[in-house]
Amino acid sequence: MPGPNRLFEEGVGDVEREWFLGSRRLSGWGSWSFVEIRGFILMRLLREKLGVLLAVLLVLALSACGSSGGAGKGGGTQTTGGATHIQVSSGYPVTVTDDLGRKVTIKSRPKQIGSMAPSVTETLFAVGAGNRVVGVTTADDYPPQVRHIAKIGNYQGVNAEKVASLKTDVLFVSFATSRQDAASLQRKTGARVVVINPQSVKGAIDSIGTVGKVVGEKKKAQVVEERLRGELKQIQHKVAGKPRPTVFYEVGYNPLYTAGPGNFIDDEIRLAGGKNIAADAKSSYPQYSKEELIKKDPNYYLVGSGSGDTVAKVKKRPGYSSLKAVKEGHVYMVNDDLVSRPGPRIVEGIREIAEKIHPDAFKGK
Repeated sequence: MPGPNRLFEEGVGDVEREWFLGSRRLSGWGSWSFVEIRGFILMRLLREKLGVLLAVLLVLALSACGSSGGAGKGGGTQTTGGATHIQVSSGYPVTVTDDLGRKVTIKSRPKQIGSMAPSVTETLFAVGAGNRVVGVTTADDYPPQVRHIAKIGNYQGVNAEKVASLKTDVLFVSFATSRQDAASLQRKTGARVVVINPQSVKGAIDSIGTVGKVVGEKKKAQVVEERLRGELKQIQHKVAGKPRPTVFYEVGYNPLYTAGPGNFIDDEIRLAGGKNIAADAKSSYPQYSKEELIKKDPNYYLVGSGSGDTVAKVKKRPGYSSLKAVKEGHVYMVNDDLVSRPGPRIVEGIREIAEKIHPDAFKGK
């Protein structure tokens, strides 16, 4: 069977934002009347020599806002008892559709977040919510600081009592196979459960947006998504028009397991400019026979670092000496964490595969 890591897959910001004039924070305006706010801004602008015209224009703009008598749920100004207060929307509640098709509503910004998927943990740190992560799995190892975070489960399952004791607001999981499983976990932990289990590279990148929306870091998540899509386009541009070599990806050995159709590793091989010889298998992670491997004779043999064997040992396996990949020296180790985790480093995994099977396209990088 694939290793434990494989079975796993496999913060809106505070209202206090710096006011553009300097020392006053937005939360401090709540007790100020409209007249006081207008006067303060005017004096600051004049004192800093930004010009009388700019001061007048800004005061007029504030006057227009103040006379509106208030704003809708999205924020703005609201007049109460003759005083005008500035309001800022929290962005909540938010509703997302998870990978089980469940609509999950998050009522307020999560303060305590649990992750039962290393890929989601990486995403949480990538979008700026890492300081709110209170629980991770025993398989989590990136970024390095996750080693010091409480462990709430392993490949065998989640420790619901531990999750509950941490007062977890939101729990991300990748392994719930049904709505009933997710609902049961939600009852046991008291946390809102969101299932993130993408089966393609596009799905992996899109899931970053889902995570970002849940934890109130939508804009930062969009930045990460755009960067990944841009980097992926660059890779595809480099391999475009080149012959597609056949590729075998070893997930585990003894017995031999590989990446079949309908998962993101198969998708990564395709996007890297290769052709997965196990794309016609009957499952996503099929057990593969040596006879079938020798029959299909791939151009490249990629060994996931989580497989447990070295390149040298792979080459010395009985019957492997007849493989084209072995004869031509095209057996390579790849970083399984980059390739097998559908998170913010997945494009790095695609690039690593592409560099192995299309080395000429990346000379000089």
